[in-house]
Amino acid sequence: MLRILDRHVLGEFALYLSLGLATFVGIYLVVDLFEKIDTFVDHHASARLIFDYYLYSLPLILVQVLPVAMLLGAILSFGHLRKLNEITAMQSCGLSPLRITMAPLALAALLTAAAYGVGEVVVPEAYMRQQETLDVKIKRRRPQSSLGRSDIHYMGRGGRVYVAQQFQPQPPQMIDLSVQQFEARGGKRRMVRRADAARAAYGPHGWTLSDGFLRLFREDRELAIAFRRYRDSRHVEAPDEFARPESDPFHMSRADLRNYIERIREGGAAVRQYEVDYHLRAAFPLANLIMVLLGTCLSLRIKRGTTALGFGLSVSLGFAYYGFLRVGQALGYNGNVPPLLAAWLGNIVFGAGGGLLFWRVNR
Repeated sequence: MLRILDRHVLGEFALYLSLGLATFVGIYLVVDLFEKIDTFVDHHASARLIFDYYLYSLPLILVQVLPVAMLLGAILSFGHLRKLNEITAMQSCGLSPLRITMAPLALAALLTAAAYGVGEVVVPEAYMRQQETLDVKIKRRRPQSSLGRSDIHYMGRGGRVYVAQQFQPQPPQMIDLSVQQFEARGGKRRMVRRADAARAAYGPHGWTLSDGFLRLFREDRELAIAFRRYRDSRHVEAPDEFARPESDPFHMSRADLRNYIERIREGGAAVRQYEVDYHLRAAFPLANLIMVLLGTCLSLRIKRGTTALGFGLSVSLGFAYYGFLRVGQALGYNGNVPPLLAAWLGNIVFGAGGGLLFWRVNR
């Protein structure tokens, strides 16, 4: 069970953390509302639909602003305890800074794991529902699954790319389909096979292409074979994959993003950008723990400070952290540093700074 001291320190930290979350989420929602107000008014969106739209956006917003709120909560709570001389009283009783900050750091570790879980499980589904609310319920567009899709461009497995003029869900078929097979040869991505068909229908044995040509590409020549019916057992993609738009990689879970990366790599395309984003999914939640570590150390070292100073320091450090994230992403995207290092650059810099401060405070 938590001791009275731990409950007191944890209560202060939780209070300011909640205030920070409410502040940053509120700012985010107000700014986004002003950006989309014309869309809501033009389509006569009801208050309930607007509420649903922003309800589904909350998981992503919470994950994004939580590190700065954690930093603000740590700086303000320990600053308030120091202002009331409670930190001095605790230290006079023989408690080390490590012991004083143990409860907030434990909570930060739990919230780090929770943020990772929310980002993996909740955010992708909530993002899809948010887009469905905007496109179908507010803008009153027909669902893609019932309407079908046009201008299909889908990255399949094994280096295959599907390009079709139209996909019709009932019965599953594609019009003016081209299945392009790519392979990586000599460090370059080259097309080795292409099947063009006027129509492709899905049945018990997979996709059957009708009325087209199969083209095989060699080093110096092309072989074209006309067909009335053509079926390739490697065309294993199901109709559901074409019925819905491909998810934005930025909002995929790590597992889905890894599968997406493997599909692109099989075709010989560049995957560096997606690998950076993949590692960033694991790196970003850890910022919550790093920010609490950094915030508590700064508060214990600052002898005097106001709430405004704490808020300004939190926002400044938050922007600096996000700046390091962007710098790392840019370096990773350009190939200047490995994807793993690029994703963890911000955590390495701020974690080292927080660790150094923590060591000096506990000397």
